Amino acid sequence: MKRTAILLTSLCIAASALAQGLYWQTKTEGSVAEGTTENYAIPKMFKTVSTGGANDGTVMILRLDKKVIWSIDQKKKTYSEVTFDEMEAMLQKAGGKMDAAMEKMKKEMADMPKEQREMMMKMMGGNMPGTDADAAIDVKRTAEKKRISGYDCAKYVVRRGGSEFMSLWVTKDVKGFDNMMADWKEFAKRMSAMSARFGKGITDAYKDIDGFPMQTTMTMMNTTVTNTVTKIEQRATSAKEFEVPAGYTKVKSDLEDAMKKMESDED
Repeated sequence: MKRTAILLTSLCIAASALAQGLYWQTKTEGSVAEGTTENYAIPKMFKTVSTGGANDGTVMILRLDKKVIWSIDQKKKTYSEVTFDEMEAMLQKAGGKMDAAMEKMKKEMADMPKEQREMMMKMMGGNMPGTDADAAIDVKRTAEKKRISGYDCAKYVVRRGGSEFMSLWVTKDVKGFDNMMADWKEFAKRMSAMSARFGKGITDAYKDIDGFPMQTTMTMMNTTVTNTVTKIEQRATSAKEFEVPAGYTKVKSDLEDAMKKMESDED
């Protein structure tokens, strides 16, 4: 589920950048996500094209107007479709299962020797029930500043239960950013319901961050991923570019398979 959480967070970051025709390139570094991404945005529509790493050749299209996400494999010429309702149902069910599993683990850990219990807590990275994972999110703008890809940025730090798990370098200098904040707020509201335990509170944190994220570093379950914008420009993109290409074959989504597996596990 780490990849799900990272995907959701990436979509949050991207959706917050919607403007009247924006294009930007992002470099991703981390143990579970490497490569570069081209990002295209117009009102109510967003697209990423990934190059390198495990997602090489993958296109993700987010349509706020249709409330759907398409995942496109350019190499196989296939695509899968997930509606917001389907994603919300899956994540809520998965979140409930994870909570139950963690509660069981918490009880088992109570009988472990102290050293073994502390080692388990460290491995979980504060994601046990009743720990930082359930604490309130706190967002602070710091006095630190630096320039990233030609833009002056201010640093924001996001903490959960007093522990920092995300930092962002944000600029106010991207033209047109403020024009499409309604899109971001709409998506963030829905994401808050979808994300459940995966990235819990992250979408709320973005509401308190004023500007375009030029660099974001997030740590979840001892995994750190950094997204850095290397290029950004105003660019009008045709709405046709936010559709599934003609001739592509529809296949089952990973989400659909995951939901069926969870249902079979309950039988």
